[in-house]
This record gives sequence, C-alpha cells and structure tokens, in this order.
Amino acid sequence: MSKIVAVIKRLFVQNWKMKLIALIFAFILWSFVIAEDNPYKTKTFRDFPVTYTAADELRQKDLTTSEPLAQLLSSVTVTAQARADALQYLNENMIQVTVDLSSIDGIGEYTLRVEGKSSLNDTTVNVEPSTVTVNVEEIVPRSVPVDVQLTGEQEGFYYGEPVLEDETIEIRGARSKVESVAKAICKIDVGEMTGPTTASYTVEYVDSKGETIPANNFTGSSSVIVELPVYPQKEVPIDLEAVRSTTSGLAEGYEITGVTVEPQAVNIAGKLEDIESIGTVTLEPIVLDNAMGDTIVEANVRLPEGVIASVPSKVQVQLTIMQPELSQTYSAMRIAARNLEDDNLDVSITPSAVDVTVYGTQAALGDFSASLLKPFVDLTGLGKGVHQNVPVKFQNEPDLGVRPVSSSTTVTVTIS
Repeated sequence: MSKIVAVIKRLFVQNWKMKLIALIFAFILWSFVIAEDNPYKTKTFRDFPVTYTAADELRQKDLTTSEPLAQLLSSVTVTAQARADALQYLNENMIQVTVDLSSIDGIGEYTLRVEGKSSLNDTTVNVEPSTVTVNVEEIVPRSVPVDVQLTGEQEGFYYGEPVLEDETIEIRGARSKVESVAKAICKIDVGEMTGPTTASYTVEYVDSKGETIPANNFTGSSSVIVELPVYPQKEVPIDLEAVRSTTSGLAEGYEITGVTVEPQAVNIAGKLEDIESIGTVTLEPIVLDNAMGDTIVEANVRLPEGVIASVPSKVQVQLTIMQPELSQTYSAMRIAARNLEDDNLDVSITPSAVDVTVYGTQAALGDFSASLLKPFVDLTGLGKGVHQNVPVKFQNEPDLGVRPVSSSTTVTVTIS
C-alpha cells in the first residue's frame, strides 16, 4: 500500500512545474475548442420600453417630473451578449430596462442611469442611451374654471345654457404645468341630441394662448358632469295688438297709434306637445313715464305656459304716441283770387265757396279760429279763358297748426 502511495506522490511531485504548464496549456486549448463550438454572440432589441421604478415613492414626497415619465425616455436600444446556444432562447420577456427614481429627494435636475438586466444566466445587457436627465418639481393642486363649448348644433332645436355640476375642476401636477393652465374646455357634440341630457364629458386643458396641455401632466379626474337643456323650437310672431293694450304710462290725452317690433318674430322652445299649438306670443307689460311722443323701449318676451325659452328673449319696441286727432268743420268759406296779372280782368270761381274741415289735436283746435282759414286760388300765369282743376290753397299753410281739408280740392276759374 505504501508503494502505491509513493508512486502517486511521485506522479504529482516530480517535474511539477512542467506538469502545471501542461495543465494550463490544456485548459487554454479546451477553452479555445469550446469557444469555437459555442462562441459569444449579440442580439439587439430596438424601441425597448423603459420602466420607471419608485414613482409612487416620489409622489409620496410631493415631487414629480416636469414632463410625464413616458415622455422623458420611453424606449431604448438594448444589446444583449451571451453564448450562442443560450442566446437563441433570449426574448424581450427575459429582459428588463429600468430607471430608479428612489434617489431623488428634492426639486432640481437629476441624471439617472438606465439599467438593463436579463433573467438569462451569463448574459450581458447594454442600453443606449445609458442615462436620462429629469427635472423634478413639487406637486401643487389648483382649481381651474371649466368652459363648455357646443358643436354640431341642429336647426330646429334650442340649446340652453349648460349647467355644470362643478364650475371648476381640481388638478394636481408639476408646478410649472399646473400654473400654465388657463382653463379646462369641455367640448360637447350635440348633433344627435333631441332632448335634455345629463352626462359626463372629458375635458382638455389649455394655456392662455389656447394651446393644449396634455392631460397626462396631471392627476385627478379629467371629466365633468354637464346638464344640457335641448328642446325643439318653432318661430312665432309677436302679437302687436296685445303689446298696444298692455302698455301703460301715457300722458293724459295721448294714445298709441302705431307699434312695431324688431325682430317681428321669435323662436320659442319647449316640449313639442307644449309648443305646437302656440300661434303668437306677447311681451311683458310696458310701463312708460308720462310719455307724450314716439318712444323706443326694450321689452321681455312673455313665455306661454310650457315654453322653456325664447330666442331672442328681448325685442326692441317702437311706439308711436300722439294725441287723438279731432276735427271741426267751417262752412261756406269764400275762395279768394290772388296774383291776377291784369287788374282790368274779371274773375269767376266755381264754386266760389267751400266747406273746410280742420283736423288737429284738442289743444291745436282750441287755439285755432275760423279767421285763420283763408282759402284762395293762385292765378299766376293764367290768362283769359276757362281754367279747370285749379287747386284750392290756404294762407299760411302748413304753419296753421292744424290740417285743413277742403270739400272741393280744385275749382274752375273763368278769366274774362
């Protein structure tokens, strides 16, 4: 037994340096053979998605990135290196690319490593780009006003003022983004609506220039509840006689002699069964203050029962106001001849006298007397002969303050 041990000992001890060199050489040769049979190779994955870790932890610190994480660096190019026999099984599900946000502890600019790793053993993963720069801001809340805008309006329908459940919407996000929001716009397509509607609608955020700010910059609800009155409508005229009869406040002795409105008709809205039988509308009573002349006022349309709204809701009313016209008749007023070119000629007027009816207000007639009525015919340019249809005129007309009307507006004049 001792001889066997001695032989084995000599086998390892004698010329051990040469034997060690031979062993090393054999290992190198073996590695070379193995490498030739199963070399290292690479596989490239383009547009590989990046995952950000510790994002919740960052928000718990009331911090966030100025831009949404997906916009900072959404994808990278990944190059994986492994033995050929293993690399053939490598796929995207065996690789993970991450950016760790846990080291961020305050506002400012940070350059973070983009790390790549694989679940496949003996695999090296390289990522390009290998870093990403992020700007970190504090998270702030803010209430912004909501503006509702309608599109797709149809003829024949009335669209009332939208009613928001909340006039503002609460947003949270990076200070610079939150402070840049001017308002939230809620766009509603009413093209298919035929009746009142209450629903939830998504909003979009805009800055003071009207440029859209993506909603993924903010957390919180991005929708609002809006009640929208939508009703059928029809056009009906305004009852002018009703306007006349319901107007008050005229000076004593005055009356309304004419009524015009602009526009002459309005659109009324309501349920179809409530508006289809309505033929006209009137206005709320007009109250004047001792009116003695023509007046222009604005009046509200009075809504009949069942009518939701009128478009327009107000109209312009022009009232013609004057004292009632009275009359008085003066009989056998003699007609004078004037401007006869030759005093030696004789003039005969047929008829020689007329009845004159004078029209005017009570005050004007009270100030008028028969002596002011001086009917005449103007003979300028008329020579000898019979002249028919010579008009009867009145001295000082139209400054008489009344309107004289002759029983015969023309006469026959004979000059001889």
